This record gives sequence, structure tokens and C-alpha cells, in this order.
Amino acid sequence: MRQKLSIEISEAEAAGGACAALAREMGLRVSIAVVDDVGALVHFSRLDGARPYSVDLAIRKARTAAALALPTKVVEEITRERPMQGVDMLAVSGGAPIMVEGVCAGAIGVSGAKGEEDHEIALAGAVTLSTSP
Repeated sequence: MRQKLSIEISEAEAAGGACAALAREMGLRVSIAVVDDVGALVHFSRLDGARPYSVDLAIRKARTAAALALPTKVVEEITRERPMQGVDMLAVSGGAPIMVEGVCAGAIGVSGAKGEEDHEIALAGAVTLSTSP
């Protein structure tokens, strides 16, 4: 029987903390969602002043990155050329997969700032747990 890699709560908290630290350093108010390999929410934080709409968007970005094992920035670029129809994915920058041994073990979604800033913050958390294949 094969075993799947999936992040644990302590890892999700650490990755979310790295995101929050960078967002504060940048002076940004964002929501941060960390999901496991199947897109289930493991950790969530909404920084003081983050807008309410950013909650759902952060979660959807994280779930999209986990489902596709791709940063949502890449998905956004792909869908400019070929729109995805009938798929519950969010093709907007700010989601980053957590890749461990070449497998997606979870993902982070960030929302509340500009797309490039959300992307940068999400990557900061993802790299704390990601490893090379």
C-alpha cells in the first residue's frame, strides 16, 4: 500500500507564520490559508485589518494550488490563453504548492494585497517546507 505525504498542523502553522511575518514586514494585511494534500484546511490566519473577502479567496487559492500542484500564478497565465470551463479553481496569483520529494503535500493561499505580493508571501511560506525531488 502506498503512503501519501501530507503536511501536519505544526508544519502548517510554521509556514503560515512565515507568510504572516513577511506580510507584516511588507506592511500588508492579508488572509493566509494552509491546506493539506487534498485541499482540506489545516491552518488559517487573517491579519488585523485584512478585508473579509480575502478569507474565501485565500482558501480557494490554496485549494487550487494543491489540486493542480502548481502556483496559481501559473494557472492564471495558462487560463489567459485557454479559459477553464466548469472547474472550481481560482486562477489568480497568490497560491503556492508545498512540494516534498516531488509530491504536493499541501499548499498555501494568500489574499488581500496585489497579486504579485500575494504570490511572494505564499512562496515565502511554501519554501519553508518544500524540498527538492
